[in-house]
Amino acid sequence: MCSDDTADKDSWKDKGPGQLSIKCKEGVSKGSKDSKPTIVVRNDVGKVLLNALLYPGIKTSGQKNSLVVIFHTLDDSGNNDDVVARTFLIRTKTEEDRNNLATAIQEHAPAS
Repeated sequence: MCSDDTADKDSWKDKGPGQLSIKCKEGVSKGSKDSKPTIVVRNDVGKVLLNALLYPGIKTSGQKNSLVVIFHTLDDSGNNDDVVARTFLIRTKTEEDRNNLATAIQEHAPAS
């Protein structure tokens, strides 16, 4: 699910289930600025639901089996290439999965 921070705070859009992965540049250690870590979520037919860079100081917040994260993504409302901050609620099967995801995001995010 995602919410556009500039729009109504109560409007959430369900993006659906997908396969989440964190990708880094090959040959570069994770957690470095040069690794350019990206979180990608694709649905079962391969459509990209989320594609965002992890940034220094990224914060996560856990809620039951969900993780709340603010990502900076392209504005999909038109043809402009503006980047906007959006709050994403990523649901996981268990609290342990949520904690593992939060840890992975922090480990891959570049140091300040």
